[in-house]
Order: sequence, then structure tokens, then C-alpha cells
Amino acid sequence: MQLKSTLIYLSFLLICSCVSVEKYNAHIDKEIPANKLKKDVDFVYKKLKRYHPKLDLYTSQEQIDYKFDSLKKTIHQPLKPNDFYVKFFPIFESLKHGHTDIYPLFKRLDKKRTKKYKESKSAFSDYSFFWQNDSIFLVADYSKINPINQGSALFYIDSVSTKYLYDKYKKSIYGDGENQTFSDNVFNRTFLNYFTLENGIKDSVELTFKMGNSIIRKKTFRTYPKPKNDKATETPKITKEQKEVERKVRIKQKKYGYSKSSKTYSKDLTFPTNDSTIAVLKVTDFRKGKIRELYKEVFTDIKNHKVQNLVLDLRNNGGGYLKDSHYLYAYLVDDSKAFLGEKIVANKTSFGKSLYNLFPAYSYPLLWLGSGYTYFSTSRNAKNEYELHMPFSHVKIDKDLVYHHNLYVIINGGSYSASALISANLQLKHRAYFVGEETGGDFNGTVAGLMPKFTLPNSKLKMSVGTVYLSPIEKRNEQAHGVYPNQVIQSNLQDKIKRTDAELKWIINDIKKGNIEYNKVLKKENHLPN
Repeated sequence: MQLKSTLIYLSFLLICSCVSVEKYNAHIDKEIPANKLKKDVDFVYKKLKRYHPKLDLYTSQEQIDYKFDSLKKTIHQPLKPNDFYVKFFPIFESLKHGHTDIYPLFKRLDKKRTKKYKESKSAFSDYSFFWQNDSIFLVADYSKINPINQGSALFYIDSVSTKYLYDKYKKSIYGDGENQTFSDNVFNRTFLNYFTLENGIKDSVELTFKMGNSIIRKKTFRTYPKPKNDKATETPKITKEQKEVERKVRIKQKKYGYSKSSKTYSKDLTFPTNDSTIAVLKVTDFRKGKIRELYKEVFTDIKNHKVQNLVLDLRNNGGGYLKDSHYLYAYLVDDSKAFLGEKIVANKTSFGKSLYNLFPAYSYPLLWLGSGYTYFSTSRNAKNEYELHMPFSHVKIDKDLVYHHNLYVIINGGSYSASALISANLQLKHRAYFVGEETGGDFNGTVAGLMPKFTLPNSKLKMSVGTVYLSPIEKRNEQAHGVYPNQVIQSNLQDKIKRTDAELKWIINDIKKGNIEYNKVLKKENHLPN
């Protein structure tokens, strides 16, 4: 009887799930009346004013009011949710706060299709692309059948032109302030998402390339895992030594934040030359890994190798947890107690109330205590802003492992949020020499912290709102731009094709020359004799 009840319950859940997916997808194709879309505009503005502490940081309040009013006046007829998104995202782009965003609706897969696509590889998985001068080029074709020449320009995906995707969606991606590096960088890596947004998951696509005067069309297919061999095979015995190796691998993967999809670690220390005194610490994100253990282990390794030149690679590090970036910072400077400057919120209750949007209802009694704590930790500062006086991170490190030698930092437009904050602090301390391009995150801070997500009541689009303005230990006079490199190096198509790491190559060359460029800048900034 109990088994029968369980089966009935599971069947009910499956039916509800299928209906839910079907209903969700039907909504995406449904036109929403103009009056309801206007109510969504009002809903968005109300939430922004309620939670965002620096809405007018880059755009005046008068301009913001005008933009929202103008948007409502342009809505004369019903629109599908994603058509409404295309009309709406220019408002968010004009605010220039990268963490505050609105998102389109992607169609969901039912259980059958989810199972079908679970282990498959995208029809684009054999190709690597790179945008340059508003056009997209092929970096590599890994397919075994009639590979296309590197450097060929991609014109069409099926009948959709890449220019159409660029013109329609490029401005939906933006960082903090006036810089363009974040938008260029992220669109470069995610533009295919917009093809999927409009066309769904495809089993095959036709790519149209141009190489010189020749037009080349190539059909490419989604690949599926090979069917399992039904014949019984004897499982090979695993020795104790192999088990121990596998155990150590699992421990390292957990500690260093291993990603199965990219097959990379969140933090990875390597030695790029035969000289072990030169090391590269690649930090892909500040989200994964057992940070206290791994950083201690990493900097113990750096000390044991007597590293004299450390390269910190923050390219495409989109940020994450402040505590993670603070731990790294603490191993690079002597005085690391302060990692953040001011922490501004919209009002005394905005930060606490955002908690209720991020956690399930059963946790509300505990959240009530947390929101009360943030309420009493918030007061007006000298500029009449609401400042949150509570620790966002506290680190405890082994002081004997703090690295004091030469430090190079590689940054690009994908260096954002927490990685821009740590970069700003290192530059303020005159601690590192920066190579690459301007960070996507603002030098003077970013509005992030807790980021509640709200569902617009009629279109069902989702929006995220940054709730805390987080700034580095000090600010600079220039506004609305990221951390600038001392040596500007931008990735180009030929570097990508040849798999040349131009930034790292330049750094190693400078080290071999006796850190000439490094010393010119750092000795001057630290007022040291030449």
C-alpha cells in the first residue's frame, strides 16, 4: 500500500513538472498586454529605488526618471517577454551597474529532452571563436571532417547573421562605469547563448564562413556519448596504491575547486619555465575551494620554491566571495586587516530585507535575527549616506608565509567584482605591476553584496539588484573606470590562433631582463632608489 502511494505521488510530481515546463514555455511565446508591461516597468523601478544604494552614481536621477518614463511611453502594443527584454535592457545598460541586471527567459526542457541532452556535446563544441573589430573569427576547428581554416570569418549560424546577434544583444552586457572591456570580453565568450535564446537547443546547425573570397558552409552536429556495451565485462581490480592516488586526487579537487566541465581548478599554481623561482598563480574565481587550507598550501609551496617573481593571473575572474579574495590579498601584503573601505546601503532595512529573497521561508525566524543585526549596524555617515558597520570578511593566516618579492598581476575585461577590488587594493599599496587591459570592475568600487532576484509580475523576466556599495581601502579621483595596467597588452586573433599568451610572455621577458619595467614603476611609486 505504501509503495503504491509513493508511486502515485511520484507520478503526480512528474505530471506537474511536465505541465509546469509546458506552461513556462507557453508563456515565453505569449504576448503580454501593454498595460501589464507598463506595470512591470513600475515594479522594476520601485525595487531599484528600494534596494540599490548608488543608483545615480553614473547617471543622474533626472536622466533615470526620464528613461523609465520614456520606456513606458514606447509600449503601445502587446509584446512577448523576450521582446520586452530587448526594449528593457538598454535602461539597465544606461545605469552602468554590472551587478544590477535583467535577464531573458530561456525555454526549459522537459524530462525526456533533459535526459536526451544530459551528456551530449553542443553542435558548437568543436569550434573556438574570437571577436575582433565587431566581427567573429574561427580560432580552431577540432572536428575531424573537413576542418575550416583558422582565421575564417563566421557570417551565419543557419540563417542568423552574427552581425544581427552583435547589434541586438552586445549592449545587454556591461560592467561598472564607462569601460568597454567587460562587455567585449564577456560577449566574446557568451554570444552563442543568444542564438540559443532565439532558436533553442539545436541538434545540428549550418555555419557559413568566409575565407578570402571563398564562402564555405559546414554542417555541424550535436554529439552524443557512445552507447554502453551491454556485454558483461569484468571490472579490473584496483590496487591499494591506485585507490590512494584516486583519494588524493579527490581531496585536491575539493580543496582547489575543480570544475568537471572545464577540467580546471579554481586556484592553480604552476611553474612556466625551468626556473622554479618564477611561478604563476591562476585564480579563475573567488567561489570554489577550501580557501583557508588551499592558500596556506599554495604559499607554503611558493616559499619552499624560493619564488622571486610571482605572476597572479586574474583574467576572466568574475569575482565571488569577498573572504576568498581577502585571504589571497592577506598573503601578498603586510598590512591586510583592511580590505574594504565604505559599505553603503540604500537604507537601514534594505540589506536585511534582501535576505528574505535569498533564503527559503522556513529560515525566516533566523533571518529575522540577522536582519535586526544589520538594522542596528547601519547608521548615517558624514555624507548623509547609510553605511553598514559590520565585518564582511575576517582572515587568519600564517604571517611567515606572506609573499614579499616581485608581484605581477595579469588583468583583463573579465577581471570583475572581487578581482577588481583586490587589484585596486594592490595598486593602491604600490604592491604589484599590472599587465593586460583595464578591468571590467570599477576601481572605486561596485554595488554588489547580497543580490536578491525579483520576478517581474507579468512578463516573468527576472532582475538582480546589488544592495551594497563596496569600495577598496581608498579611492582615486578618476571616476567610472577600472584598474589600468602599467603595460597594456590586448589579446588579438593571431595570439589566439597561435595559442600565444602574450601577457605572460611579456612578463617572463621582463623578468629575464632583470625586471627593468617592473622596477621603473614600483621603485618610483615606493620612492626607492634606482
